[in-house]
Amino acid sequence: MMNLEFLFHMPTKIIFGRGNLEKIGEEAKSLGKHALLVTGRKFARKYGYINRIKALLEKENIKVSIFDRVEPNPSFETVNEGGELARKENIDMVIAFGGGSAMDAGKGIAVLCAQGGKIEEYVYPSIVKGEVIPIIAIPTTCGTGSEVTRYAVLTDTKRRKKLTVVGYPIIPKVALVDPEVLEHLPKNLTAYTAFDALSHALEAYWSKASQPISDLLALESIRLIVTHIREGYEDPKKRDVLHYASLLAGMAINATGTTMVHGVGYYLTAHHNIHHGLANALFLPFALKFNAPTIKNKLLRLAKYLEIEVSNYEDAASKLFKAICELEDALGIPKGLKELGIEESEIDDIVRDALEYERNMKNNPRPISEEDLKKIVLETYRGRP
Repeated sequence: MMNLEFLFHMPTKIIFGRGNLEKIGEEAKSLGKHALLVTGRKFARKYGYINRIKALLEKENIKVSIFDRVEPNPSFETVNEGGELARKENIDMVIAFGGGSAMDAGKGIAVLCAQGGKIEEYVYPSIVKGEVIPIIAIPTTCGTGSEVTRYAVLTDTKRRKKLTVVGYPIIPKVALVDPEVLEHLPKNLTAYTAFDALSHALEAYWSKASQPISDLLALESIRLIVTHIREGYEDPKKRDVLHYASLLAGMAINATGTTMVHGVGYYLTAHHNIHHGLANALFLPFALKFNAPTIKNKLLRLAKYLEIEVSNYEDAASKLFKAICELEDALGIPKGLKELGIEESEIDDIVRDALEYERNMKNNPRPISEEDLKKIVLETYRGRP
């Protein structure tokens, strides 16, 4: 029986469409008078977006300060530096332009500007409460969905751990989603970020916290990615649908959180600098196979939604596993950890690290033991068939 008791919190104003970056000044002027533009170290400057955004904001008499020091997988140190700058400059809103790293750093900076301290003080199991300065998020990849979520994933470089700042106050006030920015994305990053979104959608769908609205969002996101990822990979002008699918997946995980795929993938990013979306892609088919006996009805529903003919849940699990593997092959995703140069001797370290992400592991639909996880990591090491 469907569980019709749930919470779905979605406060973000979403503006989606080509050319909508031009609306940044109009949206910002109602939120503040001095913006901190938070972005990465290369992309925004290389393609002229820093000057373009600055001009659009200044046209509306909004003062702009620039923080373009965000690295991939932003560190506590970077966020703390941004927070100090924001307080020093009396910033009253953050505009985060970039992939998940820039948006997550922007969220952390917004917390520190309003509430002070160091970002280390706010990581889970602490929950951000109280107001933060308003955030406008402008995603430049089709993966993280951070423009609509209550999460900011940051890196503790000393411990080599990915840690999360969580709280409804850090959900952006406005998400400006302009697919034109995706035209600059290389093919491999298009694949990695789209698989990040697919992982979000599938994990939201099978999450223990899933509910009717998140299921709808997840199902549609999965369908759109599976249907359109090949053309978006090949043609930079055909990525609008992937941007939309990523947004839907972000809305889904905002309600449900993520599961074992994220928990086990963090090690690869923190220790080997492997792209987060690629890490998720490697583990995703094997996680689906492991979870299948616990989500029989959901697999049947997903197969039907994707118009895949199946006779039972085992058939659905087999065909969905095969579909993900074929998709990864088509987009040049490496076969497994061994192909990426990960040593087999690291498997125990990966398992040990993953089990420390209790929030993700406890949210997985099927309880997962150390032995179970070791089998999954070993399968991923050897690579998909």
